[in-house]
Amino acid sequence: MGIGGVLEPPQAQPVVIEDGAFVGSRCIVVEGVFVGAEAVLGAGVVLTASTPIVDVRGAEARVSKGRIEPRSVVIPGTLPKTFAAGSYGVPCALVIGERNASTDRKTSLESAIRDYGVAV
Repeated sequence: MGIGGVLEPPQAQPVVIEDGAFVGSRCIVVEGVFVGAEAVLGAGVVLTASTPIVDVRGAEARVSKGRIEPRSVVIPGTLPKTFAAGSYGVPCALVIGERNASTDRKTSLESAIRDYGVAV
């Protein structure tokens, strides 16, 4: 996991990860991104100031940047983009749901494993 802080420039925003958020393995959160309380970032999610965050829970996708709402469940994804050399998938983050009791059980298991030093 990589969480970037802010040293320069002075007006830059810090990365904020609120209480109870679950950050999966190999996630990267940098450039002033805000992750709300109890949000879940699945393995491999990369969040930068310019990463599109696509909420796919409704009939139409909603795109934002820089902020994951509390209790959101997020996984890595791609968006199609056409360049002169062809079409490619560019990275994005997909908001696929909200944290529920099942998610809470999974993340509490992770916490218990860490608290009691259980090797897996």
